[in-house]
Amino acid sequence: MTMSDGFWLGVLGGLLAELFSLSKLRYIPKDALPLWINSVWYWTITAALIVSGGVLVSIYLGSGVVMTPLLAVNIGASAPLILQSLVSQAPPIDPSRVN
Repeated sequence: MTMSDGFWLGVLGGLLAELFSLSKLRYIPKDALPLWINSVWYWTITAALIVSGGVLVSIYLGSGVVMTPLLAVNIGASAPLILQSLVSQAPPIDPSRVN
C-alpha cells in the first residue's frame, strides 16, 4: 500500500468515526440542535480529528508496518476516538495554580 493510499484510507476511517458520533443528532429536532453544530471552531477541530486518522496510518506505514486497507481504515477510525478520550480524561486545572 502506498503512503497516499494509506493516508486517504485513514482519513476515511476518521470520517466514519466522526459520522458515527454525529449520527446521534439525527433524533433531535432541528430547532433543538446544539449551538456548537454551527460553530466554525467545532468543524475545524472535527476536520483535524478526521485528518489525524490519515496521519496515524501514514506514521505506521512510514515505520514499515505492512497493512491491509481494512486495517488502515480501522486505525484511521481509532485515531479520533483515542484523541477524544484522552482530552475528555484530562484532569481539571485548579484556577489558583495558573500563572
